[in-house]
Amino acid sequence: MPIRRELGTITDLEAGARVIPMGSELYRQGEICSTCFIVLNGWIALSVLLDDGSCQILDFALPGAILGFQSAPNAQMYHSARCLSIVRVHAFPRRKLDVMVETNPRLAIQLCRQVTADEARAHDHLANIGLRDARQRIAHLLLELYVRVRGRLPGESDETFQLPLSQGQIGQALGLTYVHVCRTLQILREQKIVHLANHTLEIIDPVALRTAAGLEPDICSLPRHAGRPSLANPVSHPSDWQSAGSLPAGWMPLQYDRAMPHGFAPAFTPEKAA
Repeated sequence: MPIRRELGTITDLEAGARVIPMGSELYRQGEICSTCFIVLNGWIALSVLLDDGSCQILDFALPGAILGFQSAPNAQMYHSARCLSIVRVHAFPRRKLDVMVETNPRLAIQLCRQVTADEARAHDHLANIGLRDARQRIAHLLLELYVRVRGRLPGESDETFQLPLSQGQIGQALGLTYVHVCRTLQILREQKIVHLANHTLEIIDPVALRTAAGLEPDICSLPRHAGRPSLANPVSHPSDWQSAGSLPAGWMPLQYDRAMPHGFAPAFTPEKAA
């Protein structure tokens, strides 16, 4: 991911990595968080809790995400960040990240792009919940998570990937009850579209999943990519899929372009943040 790679040119992310147990929280809703986190491995649910105890999952943070970056230094966190798996993060004091951004134009650009992608994905989630039925919502979310993890659409039958979500958490992300999620997943399994069991999602029929998710027909004609690239090795360039259409904004990992405008150079050194 661009922000992770850019930060990696400034500081050693692995040297200061922390391992966070599954079920732990990086921060809680209402807290003032003076630390920012870059996710190195694992899945994190970003959620809000209402007074009546109901929970809404807003998004899932995957490797490369930066968390805890608020609009104001003393602003309360509007959501909680709970680890859905064992997570590795690198933590930055907020003031240190501020210095990095101020002195490294490329990092500032990448951060702006990431914030824009996150906002677009939030809008896509809102449309998904507001306009689609349960079957379409679940198919849309499963396809989104596959693309975000693999960096491409599924192209072959019977592809699988690890999905550390419970049916209850899927419901919290989509505004559905556990029973409704269970029944809908059973329908998708009976229709031989997907099968979710033991935190493993099997995509039985990729074309049927795209159709169920509500993707436009031109997107369904995207070229198939051999192999199964990871987030570290996504498809070579966005033009591979933009020529036939475009995926919902915020799905594809951002491309990393290290080129700097003439006259700009990173000015951050560890001593300046000390």
